Amino acid sequence: MILVPVISWLGPQFLYQIRPYTFYISGFAVACIAAVAISGNIVALDKSKKYRWNYLFILTGYFIGFQISSEFLYYLILGLSVLLVLFDLAAEKINFWMNTSIIASLIIAISIYLQFSLPLIFHKEQAEYEDKVVFSAESQFHQLVITQWHENFWFYLDKLKNLSSIDEYLYYEPMVHTVFRVESEIRNALVMGGENGCLIRELLKHNKVERIDIISYDSLLRNLGMESIYFTKMNKNAFQHKKVHVIHENLLDYMINFPKKYDAIFIDLPDPRSIETNQYYTREFYNIVRDHLDEDGIMITQAGSPYFATQAFYAIGQTINKAGFNVLPIHNQILTLGEWGWYLCAITQDAERMKKKLTTPKEMTITTRWFNDEAASLVTSFGKTYFDTLNVGINSMEKPFVYQYYLKGNWNLN
Repeated sequence: MILVPVISWLGPQFLYQIRPYTFYISGFAVACIAAVAISGNIVALDKSKKYRWNYLFILTGYFIGFQISSEFLYYLILGLSVLLVLFDLAAEKINFWMNTSIIASLIIAISIYLQFSLPLIFHKEQAEYEDKVVFSAESQFHQLVITQWHENFWFYLDKLKNLSSIDEYLYYEPMVHTVFRVESEIRNALVMGGENGCLIRELLKHNKVERIDIISYDSLLRNLGMESIYFTKMNKNAFQHKKVHVIHENLLDYMINFPKKYDAIFIDLPDPRSIETNQYYTREFYNIVRDHLDEDGIMITQAGSPYFATQAFYAIGQTINKAGFNVLPIHNQILTLGEWGWYLCAITQDAERMKKKLTTPKEMTITTRWFNDEAASLVTSFGKTYFDTLNVGINSMEKPFVYQYYLKGNWNLN
């Protein structure tokens, strides 16, 4: 009988380390079952009614478990378990030395658990996520939440899935290495956004690159990318490389006031799901970017999902084209995100020339997890769409078509 209240406390702690929902739902129920298992033998004069108490307490546990905070639940289970142990010892009328040895064993077991278990850190956002929340913070623009499942992490911006350590390479390898197949002579590059550092990690694989300037949209996310173990392990401390130079300026101010030219520009900014972020997908913005790109340079921008927000994706492409670029759409299936797309953009090369360069087999001189000759051909292949992709609006500050298309996307299918 002693094991029941002990498990009712230790069990939920282990469950919380693995899956917080299990802790919410079953933790309190386990404690209630322990209470019934002990008290039922004493308070139920009619032994046949003992199991009715079980049903009542289990149902109560389920309802209450959803209403109270996890931190309060933790202390409630702890207190209840201690009381049950003492109550059970008294009820069983075990001799003094047996009581003492049992209590000593419990203290030792709990001490060992506390010494080697991960600390229980409760986040107010936990109720909104199935996996365990290990980090949360708010920046000027976004709420960032990181969850963990086994050895992998998921990154959420404003409650929307942004990245997973499971398959981030399926996003960043095609975004970076397609550019180098189209134009291999890249010496200096500009990264706009890319705060998690994975894009920089892939850029650093190309030895010809001499300088990488990075200008952030969100400085808090950038600082996390530079310092947080959740990011540095994934990006291999890319920010610390001597070729990487962080520009501490407002993104738009820098682009307008510092007329520096680059061989390649990589734009990895948030989706246009607000008027604020829509400005980074406008004709006005791409005109500014064009002024920073060498005549023979290449620009690539993330452009959302060709599947979940089809019209938004194609409107971005036509907007870039109106800003004086030739565009080649590419896409890839990201296991944790779904289909995602980018635009390869050039001033002097047309789309057919870029596609031919991209799909022509080449010797790989870098190490990748997925990208190769076959992948380079796959990313250029698009099937038919259900939407009119030709008569979409050109996105501008005055007419934010991309923002409107994005909100109308079929994101519920994600």
